[in-house]
Amino acid sequence: MIANYKRFLLLSLICLAIVLSLAWLRSRRAVEIAPYPTDKILRSAAIDGIQYKLTNDGNVFRVIDERNTWSWVDRVFDPEQIAREYVKEGDDVFFVDTESDRKYLMLKHFEEGFEDLPVEVAGLRAIIGEQRKWTEFTLQTPKTPRVIDYVALRNRILKENGDFLDAVVEPTQVQSHSGHQSLKCFCPPKSARMVCAKASIGSSFFYFEQGDDVWFHAYFKIDGESRPFTLADIEGRHVKESPGIRLMLFGDGELGAELKAMDKPQYRQASDRRIMFPTDEWVQVTWHLYLHPDDGKLRIWQNDSLVVDAVGPTLPFAGMILNSVEVGISAHSFGNKPTTLFVDDVIVTRSPLKSVVR
Repeated sequence: MIANYKRFLLLSLICLAIVLSLAWLRSRRAVEIAPYPTDKILRSAAIDGIQYKLTNDGNVFRVIDERNTWSWVDRVFDPEQIAREYVKEGDDVFFVDTESDRKYLMLKHFEEGFEDLPVEVAGLRAIIGEQRKWTEFTLQTPKTPRVIDYVALRNRILKENGDFLDAVVEPTQVQSHSGHQSLKCFCPPKSARMVCAKASIGSSFFYFEQGDDVWFHAYFKIDGESRPFTLADIEGRHVKESPGIRLMLFGDGELGAELKAMDKPQYRQASDRRIMFPTDEWVQVTWHLYLHPDDGKLRIWQNDSLVVDAVGPTLPFAGMILNSVEVGISAHSFGNKPTTLFVDDVIVTRSPLKSVVR
């Protein structure tokens, strides 16, 4: 009798699972909607043969061709939040802290030589804040692999006089291109479970939109043969996963760029005239972007040589705002060795840098 009861219970559970599965399938079918009008579509993309649409209300939909419908996938940004947090007054753009109603002027021109700062971890504490306009740093390593881990470390360093664990972002007098100091970024290799490790510094005092020109300039020095993957990122932090565009070194040591969105179009040097990025010496890098989701422009100079001159998408989708600049080892993905990068004389501006424009 007990055996019969167990069989009855098992069959009941199986039936319940089937009923719930059918209900779930019906609910999935129920969220299918009619396609949006064309003027509300910000970006279309095909991934693994499936068409997706991003719309101006921040939603991503999967296209169901056989029924001429769309199925909701995710919401990646909130346009109402962006409208609340950014206010334009003439040619100026302000970020509005919605809790305090305080307004912060977004930068049109920014320079940093890492001078007049304490060295080591005290210098990192001194550089973060409204005065120098750096707003954050990221130390993501096998010891702090998750967002919650490296944010906790950041808080310990800034608020509790904590120290570094392994990765380092600090003003230093060990190396400098000009003056007496530079920024040292040291990053251990990632673990097998990590996508990448990081040791970088960032600022959210920027506002770049479609149609803007962005100029980035810095001197970089890689210490030793272990190269980082990326040197700088310009991102949109209001969008899920912070898409944007990055200045990077490809696996063979070639300087280029990649759009962190869609199918990740890459901007590389011509194969017949590549110039490798050297180590153990200061290298001047200048990067110009004209921001557009389709008809953008991108140029990169290494020292005085124009190594990339390309057209294509430089903005993940129409109307997107890029509001963060990250400098340093924003990703270390190569090999099983640590990497050290020195950074100096950073400039981010909307005006052409005449020293490199010919």
